[in-house]
Amino acid sequence: MISVEKLVSKLKKNNLDFFTGVPDSVLKNFSLFIKSLKKNKHMIAANEGGAIALAIGYYLSTKKIATVYMQNSGLSNAINPLISIAHKKVYSIPMLLIIGWRGAPGTSDEPQHKAKGAITKKILSLLGVKTIELKKNEDLKKLEEIIKYSKKEKKPVACLIRKNVLKIKKKINFESTYSK
Repeated sequence: MISVEKLVSKLKKNNLDFFTGVPDSVLKNFSLFIKSLKKNKHMIAANEGGAIALAIGYYLSTKKIATVYMQNSGLSNAINPLISIAHKKVYSIPMLLIIGWRGAPGTSDEPQHKAKGAITKKILSLLGVKTIELKKNEDLKKLEEIIKYSKKEKKPVACLIRKNVLKIKKKINFESTYSK
């Protein structure tokens, strides 16, 4: 289990403070935690491709990495901007993808989620996106390493998160977390 507070704190420590994406039930606690952000720090996108485009624009205007959240089924919508704009061989845009992994191997889920879940890592690999899975608070060290990799290599990276992994430990004011 991963504390959403610790996840967001790790993102803040690594200078990731802009979020965009499409809400997902697997990432519900993450979405609840960031929903109170100001519009210049959090924008819900109409689709995953739009979220990738917002992250690209944010990086081009600030030189800071954005965090894009989505369900793994949304990867299909994100493929074109990831490969034709963000890819290392095109414009080399770093970003962090936080992906709710519906239908992950070894889990029970609906048939459509199982089919996509089985190929999610392969899709990311084909896109050249280095990927880790976050399962417990100790895995947040891997998150920091992959963010550093994204910055250094100027490439998108991804974190896969299974259902029931993210938990909110206590209610806190998210804006105060980012105003320090």
